[in-house]
Amino acid sequence: DNLSRALQVQASMVLFAATARVARQGACSLSLARVAVPLVQKRTFIASADDYGTHLFKGAVADAYLAKQGLPAGLLDDPSWTKTSADKVAAAVMEWANAKGASVFTHWFQPLGASGVRHGMTGQVHNAMFVFGNDGKPTFSLSGKELLKGETDGSSYPSGGMRATHTAGGYTVLDPTSPIFCRGDTVYIPSVFVSFYGDALDEKTPLLRAMQAISKEGTRLLKNLGYECGSVFPNIGLEQEFFLVPRKEYYRRPDLQFTGRTILGKSAPRGQEMCDHYMGPLNPIAAACIAEIQHECFMMGIPLKTRHREVAPNQYECAPFFGTATTQIDQNLMVMQVMDEVAARHGLACLLQEKPFTGVNGSGKHNNFSLGTDTGVNLLNPASIHKKSGKAEIFPILMSAIVRAVDEYSDLMRMAIASPGNDFRLGACEAPPAIVSTYL
Repeated sequence: DNLSRALQVQASMVLFAATARVARQGACSLSLARVAVPLVQKRTFIASADDYGTHLFKGAVADAYLAKQGLPAGLLDDPSWTKTSADKVAAAVMEWANAKGASVFTHWFQPLGASGVRHGMTGQVHNAMFVFGNDGKPTFSLSGKELLKGETDGSSYPSGGMRATHTAGGYTVLDPTSPIFCRGDTVYIPSVFVSFYGDALDEKTPLLRAMQAISKEGTRLLKNLGYECGSVFPNIGLEQEFFLVPRKEYYRRPDLQFTGRTILGKSAPRGQEMCDHYMGPLNPIAAACIAEIQHECFMMGIPLKTRHREVAPNQYECAPFFGTATTQIDQNLMVMQVMDEVAARHGLACLLQEKPFTGVNGSGKHNNFSLGTDTGVNLLNPASIHKKSGKAEIFPILMSAIVRAVDEYSDLMRMAIASPGNDFRLGACEAPPAIVSTYL
């Protein structure tokens, strides 16, 4: 009996100790979970179609505020407003921003050398929209001059050492081809970034110059073929692939944190050999994260229409409707920033580097390209251009010109995508090979 009671007491002590240990671990795990994965408000992607673009100063949203300043609907479609109505447009922007709870603005630009390093890959200096009156009290204010132009330090960018000290400033100028939008308490004004002498210090200025050249030569060619239009511009649709991984595991990998990709370690025991991830059902945790990403983008007028699983484990893709090149690139930069920040709120890390893991596919940003006119004609759609112009020869001539351009300038096209991260990805089974080819 004594032995039996002693064994019962010992067993009870062991059970108590085990229970206490589990309780402590559970409390610790719960506490860590609260820190690592904050409570996230569930957001339906499309709660209402009326929500689309409410944080984008364009179309009907902008027209309602422009009308209060005595300006006509559709004013922003003509860039000449920057010379005639800047102060009134600035007043309309400020009223719209205040209605959205925003009181700060920034000229939002794309500095050279930012790719793969800078968070969001954009530059921005935030300025509050207020001034002090004679009585010392602040009042909301945004002038046309402040809306159109800004000045900041350009000396600390890669090209800063090439300029004299007294010309080392950087100057931002509003880009009227890309609409103003709002996120949080900040109004984002898409801008170019140039030097004291007007040299491009950003990625956008060369793009706008290239688009201007396409329009000039495109309209000239069409006119010679008997079809006249006001402008020709490139439309693109940027698919965005990415990985979502548990954030606690991400913090255990300094290589992922510092470079965006794994540099050492073993491959996973199983990768994409079975091809069972592609187009499969979304992981519920990832689905909730992506839904919130789409919701934020929807409010800013970014039409992320498609979402699906990609080939590699934990790899996904979002794709928007197509749009003009400059707007699509601006929107894609914001999409990547939103992905990064929203993923953190869901206890995940979003990996946007082109090749984070060896042995499985990397993440592409496939660029679907076409040419359009100001009258809404898709020049790479033979039925569309034939119906509008009545001339069957226009489409094959345009295609011949494009094939000739790819053949003549393939080295420039290859250089345009030749970043260290992307070269790890190109080739094999996941992307266009390093050889540029054209199929008709």
